Amino acid sequence: MRFLLPAIVLLIVIAALAPPASAQLLVDREKMSVRDGQLWQGKNLFTMRAISVPDLLALNALPYELAKALDHVAEVGGNTVAFTLSAYNDDGTLRPDAAKAVKDVIEQVTWRRMTGICRVLPNSALDDPGKCLAMARAAADGLKSENRVVYWIEGHDLNPLLEAFRERAPQLVVAAKSDGDVEVVKELPANDTQKPAMLEGQIPPLDRRAALHFVLPADEASYASLDAAMKNPAESLPWTPDNSLLSEQERADGFVSLFDGKTLDGWWIIGKNQNGFAVTDGTIQWKSEGGGGLYTRDRYNDFVLRLDWRINKGGNSGIYLRAPRAGRQSKVGMEFQLQGDEGTPVTDQTTGAVYSVVAPKVNATKPAGEWNTIEIALNGAHLKAVLNGQVVQDTDLDQSDELRARLRNGFIGLQDHASFVAFRNIRVKRL
Repeated sequence: MRFLLPAIVLLIVIAALAPPASAQLLVDREKMSVRDGQLWQGKNLFTMRAISVPDLLALNALPYELAKALDHVAEVGGNTVAFTLSAYNDDGTLRPDAAKAVKDVIEQVTWRRMTGICRVLPNSALDDPGKCLAMARAAADGLKSENRVVYWIEGHDLNPLLEAFRERAPQLVVAAKSDGDVEVVKELPANDTQKPAMLEGQIPPLDRRAALHFVLPADEASYASLDAAMKNPAESLPWTPDNSLLSEQERADGFVSLFDGKTLDGWWIIGKNQNGFAVTDGTIQWKSEGGGGLYTRDRYNDFVLRLDWRINKGGNSGIYLRAPRAGRQSKVGMEFQLQGDEGTPVTDQTTGAVYSVVAPKVNATKPAGEWNTIEIALNGAHLKAVLNGQVVQDTDLDQSDELRARLRNGFIGLQDHASFVAFRNIRVKRL
């Protein structure tokens, strides 16, 4: 017994000092690593589709500009942003606020379900080997626990830089043109490489794209090129809406039918499970997880969307608004929350919420299994939503620090939240 009390005290102290289990799970899910010749983010294989935003750290003091920069990358299908660590003193040491700025930016990146590439050495220092060595050591010391990004090291005398960085931060993933965990190449490799390869300055052809990482330069041409490369084939297919399903008044008002009641023409499934949604009994129904979501063929900026939906008790789904090609739809665009939560108090996650930001005015959901009718109008910064005849949102997006930076143009989507939901009578009018 005399050993029991000290042991209990020790366990209590350890538990108090340890991060919460949820926080640790989040870190593990976002950790970058190289195993079996491939790059992983947590437990998932990850292929970096990066655009450079060199001065991203400078935007840390400008949250709106930082958000706009990250959202622009996700909008066109980028899942990674490359930025330069330039916050060094003249002697090569890190400025006191540098590590915090990097961590703050990475929080914003991973919050969007993206990752980052941190270029450790600024171009202005590459001709000074001694200064580069000091910078590599300082960066490793300051960021050795920050494993959610890949660290890109360049320099004329590369081996000493890699050795110095790895000596102080052996758990971090390093990209370099030789001896890196990720090999940086400027030309398309003839064959698959033995380790992850990152192609600098160009997008790999379609048949190599899943195996090769790439990073594009910081110009608008990169965004246009990536948007075109990531375009789903369904976006180019001919599509004629069946407007016979609309009322005479809706046709006169300029509405277009987005669902013909028979097929998924005009839509595409964004995830790997192409059977995640299907048409059943004249409705679009969620069938199995892994589809990620169902997107419209076209993007929309200002519009009125009308549809009916039903869900089981306790079910969870949503409608994506102005959604991006990549990243988390509810953090880059918006998600209008749908749940089987009739009668529950409103929060920023109940039916009618702009997910995790703006609670609805009222919970207007019908009992589980019944059809609900929703009209959502987006016009610039104004969002108005009427659910079952009751106004649940009448929101100025510009009045929210979080929402005013969100995309103003994107896809309309139906969420896959591993929960049954059905949709019908889907129509839209551009404003």
